[in-house]
Amino acid sequence: MSGWQSATHDEITEEIRQYLARLSGLPEVSDDMPLISGRVLDSLAAVQIVVYVERTFGIEIADEDLELVNFDTVNGLVALVHRNLERV
Repeated sequence: MSGWQSATHDEITEEIRQYLARLSGLPEVSDDMPLISGRVLDSLAAVQIVVYVERTFGIEIADEDLELVNFDTVNGLVALVHRNLERV
């Protein structure tokens, strides 16, 4: 069981926001900023995001969840994490 299951939406959002800011080198990342489709991050970074999400939140990303909409923005990642935490 992940310690994130009892985390608030804001706590999960802030964790993801901070990680993506570090990964992108930007001072901050807005929740709806297109990171991959906007070419802020590349395909290697997309793989790093998958690993980060799985390790940080203790979830496993299913193949059917490997879609751009789930990884392109903070909002997409937060929704993905919430869906997966509900399954744990």
